[in-house]
Amino acid sequence: MINQKILISFPCDPGHPFYHKTISMAQWKLAQDKRYSILPMWPCHRPYENNQNKIIIDFLASDCTFWLSMDADNPPLNNPLDLVGLNRDIIGLPTPVWHYVGDKKRERPIYWNAYDYIPEEDAYKEHQIKKGLQPVDAMGTGCFLISKRVFLNKNMQRGAFLREYYPNGTVKKGNDIKFCERARANGFEIFCHYDYPCDHYINIGLNEVVKGFKTLYGDTE
Repeated sequence: MINQKILISFPCDPGHPFYHKTISMAQWKLAQDKRYSILPMWPCHRPYENNQNKIIIDFLASDCTFWLSMDADNPPLNNPLDLVGLNRDIIGLPTPVWHYVGDKKRERPIYWNAYDYIPEEDAYKEHQIKKGLQPVDAMGTGCFLISKRVFLNKNMQRGAFLREYYPNGTVKKGNDIKFCERARANGFEIFCHYDYPCDHYINIGLNEVVKGFKTLYGDTE
C-alpha cells in the first residue's frame, strides 16, 4: 500500500540541460521503488535559486509530503527514499567538494559539504563526525530531502533559497547556507546522513589535482 507521495526534482541549468548518466541510473532505481508514489520534475530555470524557489511553489500545490532533489552532477550512491521514514525536517546527503585554494599549506583539497556554525567567526567549518545521521547547522543542496512542514511555515515561502550579498553586489553567503540559516531561524532541524553519500562529477584539470594534493602532502617526487 502506498502511503505517501514524494516530489523528486532534477534541477539543471537551461543553458546546459544535461544530466550525468548516473543521475539517469538513480532516476530508474527511484522509479522502481514501490514504497512511495513519485511525482518527478525536471525544472530548468535561471538562476539556480529561482529554480529552487519555483519548485517550492509546485511542492506546496501538490499532495506530496516530502521533496527529494538532486542536481544534474550529484547522484546519490544509495536510495535516499530510505530516509523518508526518519521523518526529519531536512536531511542532506553529503557530497565531496573540490576546494583547492592555491598554495595554502596543509589545506585539504576535498571536503564534505555538511557544516557546523562558529558564532565567534560568523563562519562554517566542515562537520567532523562522518558516521550515520548527524545534526548539522548547514548542508549543501546538491542532494537533499525536505519535509513539507518546512514550507508550510510562511517565512519559508519568502525566498528560502535566496543568496545574501555584500553592498558591492558580491555574494556573502550562498543559497545553500542562507536556506539553512532561514530554516534554523524558524525552528527546523538539519541533519546529514553519512551512510547515504553522493558522488560528484565536475570538470577539473589533473594538474589542478596534482597541485592540490602537493599542498597537503608535499612533493613526493
